Amino acid sequence: MTYDITKYGAKPGGDISQALTDAWTEASNSTTPSIIVIPRGTWSLSQVKLIGNKAPLELQVQGTVQANPNPSQLPNKEGEWITINYVNYFTLSGGGVFDGQGQEAWKQNDCHKNRNCAKLPMNLSFNFINNSIIRDVTTKDSKNFHVNCISSHNVTFLRFTISAPGDSPNTDGIHLGRDTMIHITDSVIKTGDDCVSIGDETKEVHIQNVTCGPGHGISVGSLGGDHRLSRSTNVSIKNVRGTTNSAEAVTLICSGLKPCENVEVGDIDLTYNGNQGPITTRCSNVKPKFVGKQNPPVCASTAKSA
Repeated sequence: MTYDITKYGAKPGGDISQALTDAWTEASNSTTPSIIVIPRGTWSLSQVKLIGNKAPLELQVQGTVQANPNPSQLPNKEGEWITINYVNYFTLSGGGVFDGQGQEAWKQNDCHKNRNCAKLPMNLSFNFINNSIIRDVTTKDSKNFHVNCISSHNVTFLRFTISAPGDSPNTDGIHLGRDTMIHITDSVIKTGDDCVSIGDETKEVHIQNVTCGPGHGISVGSLGGDHRLSRSTNVSIKNVRGTTNSAEAVTLICSGLKPCENVEVGDIDLTYNGNQGPITTRCSNVKPKFVGKQNPPVCASTAKSA
């Protein structure tokens, strides 16, 4: 069955948060597969948290969904913009755009010098989602990370697009933590910070055919400079290309008594466009397997700028 948010009171120019929540409540309680549709057009959304489903559920975003540009207007100041929790056999699709309108928030971001900085919302937060696919949608100009995917299993990001300027702070593309079986494939991640960052206790991550830039490349186990919890296994990074404005293009760090295991890196081609070179990679307590081209040479001390 299809649930169109306009049937639940959504109107262009108005906040669709309640209409989307109502459509989700009905669709998620269905015992047969359901589709929620956000039609073409531009829609405002203040904040939503969508939880649970009983049968396969697809959220089809055909239009552009915009956040309030002022982060102080978020109803729940400690929350994220769009949160999806505890779903199984979930699909996010439709060719639409999630526009975080982060330009105003970036000006307020002082986290690089202030540990007590204000918490800014991420565009998409996925927690405890299983057997799910996020495909053919775009997240744009998030105020913070674009995607947070935590404690999830068997999730695919396919033909997924992330877009933000190179000077947008803390706008990591996809951050993973405590996940298993994550695939990021045939995607474009152009943002101001890490293309993909992999946190602690994440297993079976496969990144392939991804274009990165102009941010900080691929990071495994280095989030926030605190490596005490970081130990990821079975990580495969293949055919990643693009540009980086960070002199440290690839970071592989594993802490603890045992090194990270089964890390494979291949066909990396990242061009440095900054002014703090030469380009480098950083590796600690990990011995990756290399296949194909390495530009820059991964786990070498330094490499010449391309």
